[in-house]
Amino acid sequence: MTETVTNPIAAVKKQLKELAARPFKATYKVPALWVETGCQPEDGKAAVAVHPGEFYLKHIEAIEKHARNDIDPLKSLNQQLPGGDGGNWVNREAIYNIFVRLTAAYDHNGDGKLGGGKNDLTLNADGMRESGTFLKAIAMLGYIKALGCSTIHLLPVTAIGHDGNKGELGSPYAIRNPYKLEETQADPLLSLGVEDQFRAFIQACHMLGIRVICEFVFRTASKDSDWIAEHPDWFYWIDEKIADRTPGETDLKKAAAHYGNPIFTAEELKVINAKVTAGDLNELPPPHADYRSFFKLPPAAASVKFNEKKQYRAEATDPETGKKCTVRIPGAFADWPPDDNQPPWGDVTYLRMYNDENPQKPEFNYIAYNTIRMYDRRLARPELANKALWQTIVDLVPFYQQRYGIDGVMVDMGHAVPVSLMQQLISRARMIDPDFALLSENFEIKQDSVDAGYNAVVGYAWWVEYRRDGMYDLLNHVGNKGVPLSFFGAVENHNTPRAAGRPGGEEYAKYAFLVNTMLPRSIPFIHSGQELGETIPVNTGLDFTNADLEKLKGTKLALFDQCGYKWDGNHPMFGFISRVLQLRRDFAGAVNQTGNDSFCMVQTGHADVIAFIRRGEGRHLMVLFNRDLENSLANEISLEWCLAGSVGQLENLVGDGKDRYFKVNHQKLAYSLKPGQCCVFVW
Repeated sequence: MTETVTNPIAAVKKQLKELAARPFKATYKVPALWVETGCQPEDGKAAVAVHPGEFYLKHIEAIEKHARNDIDPLKSLNQQLPGGDGGNWVNREAIYNIFVRLTAAYDHNGDGKLGGGKNDLTLNADGMRESGTFLKAIAMLGYIKALGCSTIHLLPVTAIGHDGNKGELGSPYAIRNPYKLEETQADPLLSLGVEDQFRAFIQACHMLGIRVICEFVFRTASKDSDWIAEHPDWFYWIDEKIADRTPGETDLKKAAAHYGNPIFTAEELKVINAKVTAGDLNELPPPHADYRSFFKLPPAAASVKFNEKKQYRAEATDPETGKKCTVRIPGAFADWPPDDNQPPWGDVTYLRMYNDENPQKPEFNYIAYNTIRMYDRRLARPELANKALWQTIVDLVPFYQQRYGIDGVMVDMGHAVPVSLMQQLISRARMIDPDFALLSENFEIKQDSVDAGYNAVVGYAWWVEYRRDGMYDLLNHVGNKGVPLSFFGAVENHNTPRAAGRPGGEEYAKYAFLVNTMLPRSIPFIHSGQELGETIPVNTGLDFTNADLEKLKGTKLALFDQCGYKWDGNHPMFGFISRVLQLRRDFAGAVNQTGNDSFCMVQTGHADVIAFIRRGEGRHLMVLFNRDLENSLANEISLEWCLAGSVGQLENLVGDGKDRYFKVNHQKLAYSLKPGQCCVFVW
């Protein structure tokens, strides 16, 4: 690790002052939306040509001007601000999700492309980094505050591996070393190392009262991970001669002869699903013998070497024959359901969480659903835990707490990490910071996440609300029945289709976001680009049909390639999201209630016009929307039970012009809603 500076923001400011004092002859444009802290973004304005030293210096000075004087920004805010509540502070936040490389990317020299340097694709011809950096993320804090967000969730910022990269730059989930940061997130305008630039970003966030949650991956590593040469027994190995399966291969015989997700018969899948659904993880059906034969014993560390393509190769033993062969690290794939249609994850591999009882004649020496997620009971025994690996994982979060002062962690696929490992990890993190927030990428909202020690889960709103019956199911589950912990009020994330890219476009995206933001136990979550109306997904990992994948074939995906957002132009979603988040703050007394009587569905007279009321502290907030994206619908809603007879009209707080006021006659609200139109009324 490089030597760190005592005060990273001061060090950044000093270097920017020196840069600002020198002439800058190249073109350096920035989005007009990236305003200084304390300023209100004006949407639709053209990009601005700036001197980068002056531009970033002004942002640092504005942060200093608006900084809190009651906290130490180099430490987590959790113990410094009131209401930490064991990490449940996150329940009161609005989260902005950043993938640094993408979110803060911009075509600074205006040549119509991002970067493109011969030796470093992220740099432009003038040596300026056009992919996102921590310095540019600091310059976005004024914009993020103006949007209404109080917490930042970072996708992994750790060092990226390159064996098997799907695109130009590789995925942040292909982690070469979780204890190191990805170097390309450092801005070459500064001579500080990436660690200090990251510390400066967190310090700047804390100065403004913004917490930072980092995402970590505990089940996988890149296929060229630093750990492989040091600890080959932490990984699975297969015969080098076994080629990878071609994605989409339909010939079962040919598919079975190549490496990929194990193929099960229809009857086997039926048994697997029945056992897992019943919670019976004993004697789970294993993959076929041919598939299991691909895997060899872990090699000795001394034999592990890089080949000319920077891929790990080693000499290992076949447990069946005792013969030696050359082995390689196999790629990963979606582990559940066993017949998932996701493209293979050829840039990462699964970590070996458990050792076999008989290492020389192993029964579970393969990658499949029953060794990496739905752990077979015979394997998932405390004495078989890969203890050195587990300890290294448990030490990771405390390292980031103590070195960087982070405020929380999102656990990638938290429900698939061994329970006892997560218990150790959570215990260590909370020993350092009792109010540290732990979030899980779990799509179910169940008590077992509470029992595990999590403060919130991702949830499933994004997956159901655009479906015909999904919205009603969501409202009934979350609103009427209630859920045991908080979840993300997300209409999209980095693995799903963009909300504005679904049928209905921004009209759908608006009403779905409004609904999510006003639900009980919902944490507003803005996936960066959502507020800009972006339609191209970051990745195609979840909820994509085969037809969707075909349409996107050839499209650059930001999880792997150099991409940026359309920061210039008009973005109606920005103003809408900002307004909805303000309403949530203004009427928190009703929205933050969690009791059964705080949520009530309202009859509207149309199955496609949905309304519900949130109430508390003497307030009623009603959400009303037309989910029919083709037809206008009109009727009236009886509010005799909750609205005073003297009221003659209600104001739609997210409407404009003619959409602003709705007549009330004898406590009945008359509505006429355009396709996809949504409203908020408060009394």
